[in-house]
Amino acid sequence: MDHHYVYQNWLRGYREMHTEEKTLNYYAKHEVYQDESKGKVAKKFLKTCTSTEDWARYAYENKYAFNVCKIINEEVDSYLSYDLLGDFTISFLDEYLRKYMFYVFTEQENGMLFCTGMMFWEHIKGMDDDMDYTKAWTYIFETNGNVKVIEKEKDAKEECIWTSKRPLNVASNWEPKPVFGDWDSIFRMKRWGDGELDEVFKGVPDNMGMR
Repeated sequence: MDHHYVYQNWLRGYREMHTEEKTLNYYAKHEVYQDESKGKVAKKFLKTCTSTEDWARYAYENKYAFNVCKIINEEVDSYLSYDLLGDFTISFLDEYLRKYMFYVFTEQENGMLFCTGMMFWEHIKGMDDDMDYTKAWTYIFETNGNVKVIEKEKDAKEECIWTSKRPLNVASNWEPKPVFGDWDSIFRMKRWGDGELDEVFKGVPDNMGMR
């Protein structure tokens, strides 16, 4: 499907994208930098920066935060958030521009990215508020193939936790660290085969239970 990318911030609470001017203003005034001296250099760069793409390129090289929005049919389909720790979060939006699922990728010692987490919500059909959901699932992946799933019903005091009975083939969790501008691969939503994640939980129950 035809698409393109823009380097502007996505405002989840408002379900809208910041303009280039507001995006640059955000990083100039509100961004928190882990290193004060590097932060001063970044803000100096921002004083003369007129393009969010230029900021994003500079931020990627220096491990500062930025967003990338994927545009399909003139609407934001999904967006990437790069944070100060160097993690990538890919969030997917539904027909209401509501976040319904995300992946987290963390850089490993080999220089590759690994999908360490996934979360999604089961929203009520026909309702568009963020809180209009019945359940939420969180997946936690380890490089050795261990998987933990946390299922929690809305407003429940307890959650159900499953641990995998056999290792997952984590080949689909690995992702090359993107070259700036080459975002297609990391934005992929489908990563595992049908039923592949479910298979690792089949077997004799062990430490499955409520917490």
